[in-house]
Amino acid sequence: MKWMKRMVLAVVLVVVIAIAVAYFSLNSVIRATVQRQGSASLGVPTTLDSAAMSLLGGKLSLNGLNVGSPPNFSAPQMFTVGTASVQVHYGQLLGHPIRINKIVIDAPKLVVEQSNLKLNIQALMDQKTKAAESPAAGGAEKPAEPMKLIIDELDVNNAQVSFMPGLPGLTTATTVPVPSLVLKNIGNADNAQNGAAVGDVVLQTVTALAGQAGQSGNLPAQLKGALSSGLQGVAQQLGQSFASQFQSVTGSLGQNLGQGLGNLGNNAGKPLGQQLNDLTNPGNSKNK
Repeated sequence: MKWMKRMVLAVVLVVVIAIAVAYFSLNSVIRATVQRQGSASLGVPTTLDSAAMSLLGGKLSLNGLNVGSPPNFSAPQMFTVGTASVQVHYGQLLGHPIRINKIVIDAPKLVVEQSNLKLNIQALMDQKTKAAESPAAGGAEKPAEPMKLIIDELDVNNAQVSFMPGLPGLTTATTVPVPSLVLKNIGNADNAQNGAAVGDVVLQTVTALAGQAGQSGNLPAQLKGALSSGLQGVAQQLGQSFASQFQSVTGSLGQNLGQGLGNLGNNAGKPLGQQLNDLTNPGNSKNK
């Protein structure tokens, strides 16, 4: 009987070890996949400290997500996420696209800055376009099959958006809190179920965060004008479904976007800096 008990215990031990190895291997695979897909689709270095899938499934934790800045911008990381909780089951991870019920991002930090009259969010959109055309963009090899996601709901809580000196009308860094932001139906506009790449999800998140923070009364009018023109252009590139959500979550800033873009279009022959000045100081443009 003793040898039988020992055999049973040995079998149980082998099974436990096998499950542990599979569990930690899965977490490593998820971490590597997020890094590879993020870097390839955004064209900038994207790193993830760790990923942890619950043993019973249903919840995935992503910790220490860092998205680098595009070239010619000073911040080492443009967007950082301490923790993100993802509601997804094991079976859903094998789907094409991957269906995610909900993602909750807690206390992320976004840096908004300008170089050569272009917001870093606009530059990141440009990098994403280049990454789609070049396997070597961002120093990352393009995956054989880009991962696509359908996210029913994405919640962002307790975010901080820092606007850096050099932006129009801003001489000192200004940090604006964004208590909450909700985006829905990402990668599934009109029930198309085509999915969104990791880069699209990041760009939608940072664009909406910057737009919502742009409503702050602490920001100068010139900066709001720059945000209106720059962010709306990115929102349109990300699709009509997101552009509609963007205007709904950015309040008064979003309501003025159409008029602002119209004014910029009427002055298309002028440098961008002059266009933004005319937008935020309309009385001056009459004498140009």
